[in-house]
Amino acid sequence: PMESGESGSCQIGDYMTHPAFISMNTKGLWVGKFETGYKGSTSHENAQSDRIEPDKVQIKPSVFSWTNSKVANMFYTSYEYKRELDSHMMKNTEWGAVAYLQHSKYGSMSSVRINNNSKYMTGYAGLNEPTCGYTGLNEDCNRYGVTEDITRSWNTEIGYTASTTGNISGIYDMSGGTWEFVMGVMMDSNGVPMSGRNSDKNSGFNGPLGCPTCDYGNGGIIEITDGINFPQSRYYDKYIYSMEDVNFQRRILGDATGEMGPFGALGSGNSQTRFGSWYQDAAWFVWYSSPWFRRGATAADGNGSGIFTFSRGTSLHDFVGFRVVLSI
Repeated sequence: PMESGESGSCQIGDYMTHPAFISMNTKGLWVGKFETGYKGSTSHENAQSDRIEPDKVQIKPSVFSWTNSKVANMFYTSYEYKRELDSHMMKNTEWGAVAYLQHSKYGSMSSVRINNNSKYMTGYAGLNEPTCGYTGLNEDCNRYGVTEDITRSWNTEIGYTASTTGNISGIYDMSGGTWEFVMGVMMDSNGVPMSGRNSDKNSGFNGPLGCPTCDYGNGGIIEITDGINFPQSRYYDKYIYSMEDVNFQRRILGDATGEMGPFGALGSGNSQTRFGSWYQDAAWFVWYSSPWFRRGATAADGNGSGIFTFSRGTSLHDFVGFRVVLSI
């Protein structure tokens, strides 16, 4: 099931190899236990870097997540980290493989507790499951912060609830913490991987821009950015073009996006929230002005965060990070 769209399927009752393993030609993946941290940082502010710095990769608990970098720099930082072990930035289908394992009998089989540490430190868990989404007011239904009455570290009984296995041996930060860009990108109508929205909001990769003359507009002249070339195609998942962000059938079977339906919505306009039926996690698909997938949501997103949460983005931000994967 490597194709984006409804063609990726098999007969009911049959087994298939997950696409994350097919594309990398491997029987196993090593996934970063935590979001990638920035080595030597002492605050969220100085863990922000928009440079290719493989020597700064740090995958540890209770460190500041590396944010505010363009996707291209995130990718090549990951790519150059351990070349002998085929290190790379996590793909959307690889995220899906971890999500499926978490939901199986080999995982916790329950909602992954949010990392609600407001300083974006790795490996934390909220004391309570949030019952509402982001409000900006830090209400009792969705508390986020750094004190022990709000959040606990990875190696505590509360901390285990934020692991994919429900114990200390699992993977953390897949709900909350920072949003994580993954290597899953929409193609333009000619089948070329897109860079982003415009000259200011793009991935840093060479590629078409979805709306170069507008912010959230209705199209525009397609141009090419002056950035870094895309890597080999096996390092990113490719999705069919659309000008709508609710065409969930464009999923790749196994990426834990379109098969999370049926989908619903609350509110309208800019305040509308869309969610899937699995734990009511937020659900927004890539589209022409935001062609890159990001996963998991942030420390302040409450019940909209989760391992099955997916959304779209395009450029660097101080609450978006990434994760490293090895394929050997």
